[in-house]
Amino acid sequence: MKAFQITLLFAAILLFSSCKSTQKEVSVQKNNIEATSQMSQHGIVTKKSFVDVKTTMDRLEKIISKNKNVHLFNRINHAQNSRNAGAQNVADSELIIFGNPKVGLQMLSKDPKAGLDLPLKILAYQALDGKVYVSYRAVSFYGNIYNLEDCKAKENMNATINKISGIITKSPKDFKLFLEKSNTKPQ
Repeated sequence: MKAFQITLLFAAILLFSSCKSTQKEVSVQKNNIEATSQMSQHGIVTKKSFVDVKTTMDRLEKIISKNKNVHLFNRINHAQNSRNAGAQNVADSELIIFGNPKVGLQMLSKDPKAGLDLPLKILAYQALDGKVYVSYRAVSFYGNIYNLEDCKAKENMNATINKISGIITKSPKDFKLFLEKSNTKPQ
């Protein structure tokens, strides 16, 4: 039964990723590096990754493990689960669920329904065009869904997930430079 549910979930993800939705281009200029991402009308942000799915998610797991306040709750390999359920020719797809329970509590105490989107999630997948992307719901969009007026945690979480997604999608050269810079900063 569980394998069937996982296959159903993966099929839903493929269905939504293949649907065309109204998207607006958002250009992000940071440290003289321009990255292009798209946000759907449902608050889903998508960014191109310069590395494969596994490397992208290994980077995310490494970043999470270095922050004692952030917990990695689960890493789900949708593609492997689908293959285990009998699917063939499944594109790589992994989901990591992570967050800081103390920060999430601030949002949950404002509106318990925010638990539908918490903890945070980032999905990395290989799309039909052969490229790898990461997608997540912008925390700033939560205000359109949940009653989170005057919740400062929302903006902090939004900045964090945007920053992390920008780091994990970097080219190998830029990621190496990031690691070198972060190791030389005083602790």
